[in-house]
Amino acid sequence: MAKTKNGGADSDIARPGLARRGFIGAAGTAALSLTALGHVGREAQAAAFRPDLTMAENPNPASAYPKWFPSWPEVEKLARQEGQVLVSAWGSAEAKEMFTKLCAQFEKKYGIKAVYRHGDWFAAQQQVLNDVKEKKEQGSIDAIFLWGKPFSNLMQGGGVWEVPILDMLPNARRIAYRPELGRFVHDMVPTYGCFVPQVNYQNCFVYDKKKFKKTDMPQTVEGVLDWAKKNKGQFTYCDVNKGGSGHTWVMMLIYALTGGYEKYAFKPFNKDVAANDWKPLWDYLKELEQYMYRPGTYPQGNNAVAQLFSAEEITFCPNWDGTMAQEVRGGRLDPDRLGVFVPEPGIFSPCDGFTIPTNAPHKAAALLFLDYILSVEAQMEVPRIMASYPVVTEAWDRLPAKERNEPWVPVQDLRQWRDLGRTGARHGEYMFQMMTEWVDRIARR
Repeated sequence: MAKTKNGGADSDIARPGLARRGFIGAAGTAALSLTALGHVGREAQAAAFRPDLTMAENPNPASAYPKWFPSWPEVEKLARQEGQVLVSAWGSAEAKEMFTKLCAQFEKKYGIKAVYRHGDWFAAQQQVLNDVKEKKEQGSIDAIFLWGKPFSNLMQGGGVWEVPILDMLPNARRIAYRPELGRFVHDMVPTYGCFVPQVNYQNCFVYDKKKFKKTDMPQTVEGVLDWAKKNKGQFTYCDVNKGGSGHTWVMMLIYALTGGYEKYAFKPFNKDVAANDWKPLWDYLKELEQYMYRPGTYPQGNNAVAQLFSAEEITFCPNWDGTMAQEVRGGRLDPDRLGVFVPEPGIFSPCDGFTIPTNAPHKAAALLFLDYILSVEAQMEVPRIMASYPVVTEAWDRLPAKERNEPWVPVQDLRQWRDLGRTGARHGEYMFQMMTEWVDRIARR
């Protein structure tokens, strides 16, 4: 077997000829690029559907697979020959702790070195795009952690390995078959199977239980204004360009005030919609500002909002489950004060995760790593370290009841509420447009 420039084993996995739309782009394509024609698995996995929208293992016989079609054990063999995987992610200190731990566990289990680099999403995105622009055949990232906008940027910039990797991973069958959970879209960006969700952050309405009952709080995403008028100076949200809790809530306001979810869901971005239909949104936010905490100022991030809540400067805000957990775990917030819930019709929150860059030097090892992070054991680390939901609900169900009932958890029955109930997604392109306009329309006016 030939060697790559970095000394790893070379196979057709490193030079796919299959584009995301399913067409063979070059003769002689073999190995993993052919998995677009079906699932790869241990002995191969045929579909056996469960009532919870996951798929059970149901192996085909080995004789069903010709020599040119790889089994999952062959992927593992190639991964061990490659010898290492280069992982890039970003986020909080808790995110760094989780990914560092997952890399160590993966290395211990498979004997494949997992090199973790913690940075920021923009720098990692630009590194991949620059490498592609310079036509570097061997990049320096095998698995890159992304939210919707950078994933879109990489897809459009030729930075994503356009092979349906999610369909290759045996553990991906544990994710409920819902489009918004990263299977078909990520922040409404079509994934073509090139994206592997890993964590489901949940944005919530956060309120002071010692001062208010849940019934005192707004029950809809747009009910904040009426509440703020009655409780002047008690509400805030973060600068939408500094924290996701702010722009995720405002994205829900776009749905609620400018035509409904169906107007935007699974639709391409149209700048005319923002230009012509968003006046109710801007009017709402301008009016809300005068009733907020320190009108005209916006906390610089999720943590800044959480700190105001912990210090009892405010009693109501939108914020992430994990951000509020950090305050409790750090001893800064009395857990008896912390009330969280998801208003109607929901605050549709992202399932962030990984893709494999087109010039990743260790693609088989990347596949094995991404399969590992979807295992139940790895997924249980998401709520335990990040205090957010796993994308594999089985991992949530296996947690002790105490861990599923922590004060920052908005909903305990994840399967009924998320997997089988109402779900949705942010629209990454419209959200980015809103974030851009918000600066001049709200922050600087």
